[in-house]
Amino acid sequence: MSITRQQGPEVRSYSITHPPGRVTLPTQPGWDYVVFAHRGLFTAITESWAWTIPAHRALCVPDGTRLRIDTPRRASIRCLYVDQRLAILGEDVRVVNLAPLTRELISHAVASSPMNLDTRANEATITLLDDRLAAEPDSQLHLPLPIDPVAKQVAMAIMSDPALHLDDLLRDANANRRTIERRFSAETRMSLGQWRRRARILAAVTMLAQGDSITLVAVTVGYSSSSSFVAAFRSELGSPPREFMRGTSP
Repeated sequence: MSITRQQGPEVRSYSITHPPGRVTLPTQPGWDYVVFAHRGLFTAITESWAWTIPAHRALCVPDGTRLRIDTPRRASIRCLYVDQRLAILGEDVRVVNLAPLTRELISHAVASSPMNLDTRANEATITLLDDRLAAEPDSQLHLPLPIDPVAKQVAMAIMSDPALHLDDLLRDANANRRTIERRFSAETRMSLGQWRRRARILAAVTMLAQGDSITLVAVTVGYSSSSSFVAAFRSELGSPPREFMRGTSP
């Protein structure tokens, strides 16, 4: 990263402990940001994507992104804003794993902000954070959302109740199954079945982060047994539920 000196602090932060509900983050033009949960988790939705962000992941958000954030339970939210001209976070919204060093760097930057990069220590911190975020793998905690209004209605209903029978969802939306399947395939690059499976697993992440048992989670998100749920979870996210929630997945 090549740091060009700016007037005023190049790094700022915002922290809040938020009750269940909609979180409003302060945003200004010209600032990218990283948002993560120090405790708890949150969901984030744009016009085209939805993410589930547990405590060992972070969401990188470029300037100008319209984003809705919700917390299912009380959560401690931390936000690190970086001057867009530093070009640290990239051009796309993405979720990254937070390895211990990366998490400590972000937490340190949040606690130390506002930061000017005219000191060697501050410049070193942000340079190292830039390197670490670039090296962290993109975590598969996202869902592409369809554009078609009826297909999006079906998608939001699945996210609200992933265990609900698909026929009931389609009937409530007055939707033809074949048409909806075509819409999902064309607009999300996933089949309706693949999309629904991912939605179930992301709903499961939310419940697991709140301390619910694997047995309860499996039934609530629509699986007939814990073993079938664990197999689906591993297939989607690369590791079994307990390992993933400890933040040790690759």
